Amino acid sequence: MKTIKFFAMAAIVCGAAMSMTSCSKEDNPTGKSQVTIGFEGAKLNTQGFWIGDETGTPFDNWGSTAYACSYKESGVTFPVNYTPAWSSWSGFAVSNRTETTYKTLTPDQYNNIAGKARSGKNFCIVQTYGESIEFEKPVTIKGFWYTNTAWVVDAILNGDGMTPGNFGPTDWFKCIIAPTPAEGLGGARYEIDLAKDGDYVKEWKYCDLSNVDAFKNIKSIAFSFDGTKKNDYGVTTPAYMCIDDLVIEK
Repeated sequence: MKTIKFFAMAAIVCGAAMSMTSCSKEDNPTGKSQVTIGFEGAKLNTQGFWIGDETGTPFDNWGSTAYACSYKESGVTFPVNYTPAWSSWSGFAVSNRTETTYKTLTPDQYNNIAGKARSGKNFCIVQTYGESIEFEKPVTIKGFWYTNTAWVVDAILNGDGMTPGNFGPTDWFKCIIAPTPAEGLGGARYEIDLAKDGDYVKEWKYCDLSNVDAFKNIKSIAFSFDGTKKNDYGVTTPAYMCIDDLVIEK
């Protein structure tokens, strides 16, 4: 893993972005409390994942009934839209699977390359098409841990079936995070390299946002993906990333 970059009105390079030291729950002189979201409260199925269920709010998804669901922890909402007819989902799923390989879409899309959660048993899988992490009141994001899914790594090493070839030394894949400020204009973005310079993320890495002003006093964060492997419809590398232990201050 080489770089993480932040772009807003002017470019800012965030020092110590790859720090391996997680945020703690130590006393805060501002009087605010720090909370770590670990996804341990999610109820998973027998295969070790949760992608929503039919208890959510129904809506029409291109002629099929879908359900708007969410996982909530400490005032933070992780939405997921689940369509049973297609066995599909988008948003923020939760998994505890320990396999590290990808062979079939289900259940292997819920595997991460590290083979475990960052802490505890559960971790979150990000695959968003407009869904955002929402906060019940404005928070500061201190940081979170991330790694690649097994499916992404399989596409890097063996190709994705839509764009010819595996990743070469000039190919790259990244996740882009956009915070929504509680007040004022948005437009900031923070980039996390998941594959670059002939290498890719193979373990849990820490994204330190503690000194990035754009992640202070925000009400939501959105995720998107980009890379060199793409066609007319967008990036063809599976648009997935795993996250765990999201630390917020509120």
